[in-house]
Amino acid sequence: MTQTLGQALFLIRVSRPIVWPVLPLVFAFGMRSAHAEWSLVAFAQMVLLSFPMSLIGCGLNDIHDYESDKRSPRRRAIWGASVSPAERHLVFHACVAFIPVVILCACLTRNQDNVVATTALVVLAWTYSVPPYRLRERPPLDSIANGLGYFLLPLMMGYSLGASPREMPLRFYLLGLCVAGIHALASAADFDADRAAGQQTFAIAFGRRSAAAFATAAFVLAWWFGDFQSLAVRRFLELGSLASLISMVLPRNAMITTACAIIFVGFLAAAAAYLSGL
Repeated sequence: MTQTLGQALFLIRVSRPIVWPVLPLVFAFGMRSAHAEWSLVAFAQMVLLSFPMSLIGCGLNDIHDYESDKRSPRRRAIWGASVSPAERHLVFHACVAFIPVVILCACLTRNQDNVVATTALVVLAWTYSVPPYRLRERPPLDSIANGLGYFLLPLMMGYSLGASPREMPLRFYLLGLCVAGIHALASAADFDADRAAGQQTFAIAFGRRSAAAFATAAFVLAWWFGDFQSLAVRRFLELGSLASLISMVLPRNAMITTACAIIFVGFLAAAAAYLSGL
């Protein structure tokens, strides 16, 4: 019993509770944008996007990121867990066990677009982390994959319950580009650890300043062309633009790490405000 509890707590740490709210908030963002009605299945799907889906995405990634994770003070401080070779078996089988649960819930919506988006999210989580594809080390696909996985696909899941994702306006794709930019900026914060581990990321391939410049351009484009009516979203884009710009001018670890933290908190606040009608 004690061993089982310890394993469960370890899997929770691997799933990174700090990011649990992200996918559910994006899902709810999509539902509200499409004026979708809540149901028991929709609520269950949103819940599954927290711990189970976070474990799938983060767990599969951490299995193959042990060398860089143990070199990164930021990752150890924020995530609080790294998957050693001895723990890979437990994490891998837990991830595989949750995959059919996530997809089955999508099937219960009886919505083809929802099933496709959910399946694509799971497939992307696998191909992002697991060889031979491992998009995590194929820049700039690493950042593009994060824009899809952390925004566009969960947004489509929620949006599909009220309207066709094929009719989504441009502004949502621009927000997905912003998330890709946020990942590029985060890769700059992990530059030293990733380089020491011999891993390829956006920042390793193109440089820290280029990663920050990409994030800045993404936020500015979304602010300029997105036509957002929500004050909270506009303020978030302005915050992201400023934080990324400062990181581009001063591409130092402390500055980039602080910018990433500010953007993350700003995202949570903006999403919550948007869902509240602001």
